[in-house]
Amino acid sequence: MPEDFNPITLEGLNSSSEVHYFNNNVSFFEPVDVFGGLQLQSTVNVEEIFEKVCVYDDASYGEVTLDIGNGSLHNLTNEPSTNFTFNIKGLGGVAKGKSIVVTVLINMGSSAYVMSNPSTTGFKIDDKTVVVKWINSTPPSSGFTNAVNAYTFAIIKNDTSDYTVLGTLSSFG
Repeated sequence: MPEDFNPITLEGLNSSSEVHYFNNNVSFFEPVDVFGGLQLQSTVNVEEIFEKVCVYDDASYGEVTLDIGNGSLHNLTNEPSTNFTFNIKGLGGVAKGKSIVVTVLINMGSSAYVMSNPSTTGFKIDDKTVVVKWINSTPPSSGFTNAVNAYTFAIIKNDTSDYTVLGTLSSFG
């Protein structure tokens, strides 16, 4: 082993494997759990990423509450029986100038329901109504039957309780 191939420890990492530092690179030889977030201040090359999907097989409609602390991809597998609104929770602690993309998948059957009042009161962040700016300046007026309806929201935090939200509704199926 080269002389400068020395194990190091990084505070806050939980790993049963050795961590090595060699030629300005940190190497992990087993999976590493990082708690409390990971901040990277440079370019990152990633081989693959798997994202957690929040699956709701018992979601109730009306106001659909989604906690981004659980993930940003939400799959509601049961069919709605009415129009609905969204309330995104967990953005209060996010810093100004940060963004997140939240995707909500909703299975539709022979009846197509849609987000209620998509241009006015149908979307909330932490219980506060936020206006969605829809693609092509056209809010959806109905969902898509016999398909997975995918709502995607790019949420940008401008200030403490000020957000820009860009929305789309797509159909898969």
